Amino acid sequence: MTKDQLEEYFDRLFPIARSITGEGYRKSLEILKEVIPFEYLDIESGSKVFDWTVPEEWNVDEAYIIDPDGKRILDYKDNNLHVLNYSAPIEDLIEFQELKDHIFTIPELPTAIPYITSYYKKNWGFCMRHDQYEKLKEGKYKILINSTFKMGFVRIGECLLPGESKKEILLSSYLCHPSMANNELSGPLTMLYLYHHLKQLKFRRFSYRFVINPETIGSISYLSQKLRHLKENLLGGIVLNCLGGPNPQLSYKTTKYANSVLDKYFLRKSLENKIKIRPFTPMGGSDERQYNSPNIDLPVGQLGRTIYEEHPEYHNSLDNKEFMKLSQLELSCKEILNYINEIEKLEIYQNSNGYGESFLSKHNLYPTMNSNTTRTENSGDVLKDGKKQQKTVMYLLSYSDGLNSTEDIADMIKEEVDYVNTVADILEEKKLIAKI
Repeated sequence: MTKDQLEEYFDRLFPIARSITGEGYRKSLEILKEVIPFEYLDIESGSKVFDWTVPEEWNVDEAYIIDPDGKRILDYKDNNLHVLNYSAPIEDLIEFQELKDHIFTIPELPTAIPYITSYYKKNWGFCMRHDQYEKLKEGKYKILINSTFKMGFVRIGECLLPGESKKEILLSSYLCHPSMANNELSGPLTMLYLYHHLKQLKFRRFSYRFVINPETIGSISYLSQKLRHLKENLLGGIVLNCLGGPNPQLSYKTTKYANSVLDKYFLRKSLENKIKIRPFTPMGGSDERQYNSPNIDLPVGQLGRTIYEEHPEYHNSLDNKEFMKLSQLELSCKEILNYINEIEKLEIYQNSNGYGESFLSKHNLYPTMNSNTTRTENSGDVLKDGKKQQKTVMYLLSYSDGLNSTEDIADMIKEEVDYVNTVADILEEKKLIAKI
């Protein structure tokens, strides 16, 4: 997939009025489905999903403000950020003093239209540039927000790209912010790129689960349906968003305990100055919060470039193609694909010998005589190597739990990974460990 193709999808998706439900979200998902053959999981309005309730579906047909002189000064058709997302309907002729309490601006960014939401409490409102707001005068304003609420559903798109192993890597993003580039479309577009290229691989070690949903309520709804499967099969996951913007390096936000295979992989990359590390926090962020939430605790981190509230363009109309730049997005796509290709090559094992420490003597992996010499020098009856193999064997058996690659274990014992892999081959042949 080329930069031109990414740009074509960007241009089609950017103008669509999206929210956590509704026609715009579904239309956007259908466009993504041209590349990724998503199957849909629909969770009906009113459904309890853990501690949350799926809201009613929301759509807007028309909205505007007409000033006292009869001039239409704001129109939803010009920019879909002009209406408070999930705004209640209203049609009225009201005084400016009442109207101004329902107009949202960003005084420090006078040319930006803010993105404001009120998903779970009914309110109505408009969003506009602050420099435009300052020119409003006293008098009566005709206002209209022709929005509707109805029993509908939250829709989640899901697609599995199978590999040799049933162990899965989750690639997740959201699709609910209207007319924003870095903080909306960069994630889904990166997902298209990764799917396109991973599908072409003749051999895939791991299986890849692609999930697209409205942020927060979508991932919570998804987890309410798929948690057991993910607990059993997930090797690790990455939430993809905020992947454009000017920052020169990608950054990785770890899982809650920073102990997954992917955590350790990206921590090694940070030591090579290839990527920056952000520790997990439940404050801010995106759907990685839900995957790491209490009693969920899935090994899902997040990759970004220019993230969340760290730039003034966040959640307003300045987050556009000029800010994000397709060249930066393409760079993120290529870097992430390269990381995934490296992760594909990781040797990861699971101890397959039941409970407790293995009886290694019967496998000729432990000396049968216990003496001063064997305790310090021998890895077997005839292998006098200063305990090098025995140490490697013991660490492989102890840490082959799906949370560590052989590179991780090599780092623990300060051995070359090629040697650790050689010993792992011996243990695999003896059926003491099995490759994931």
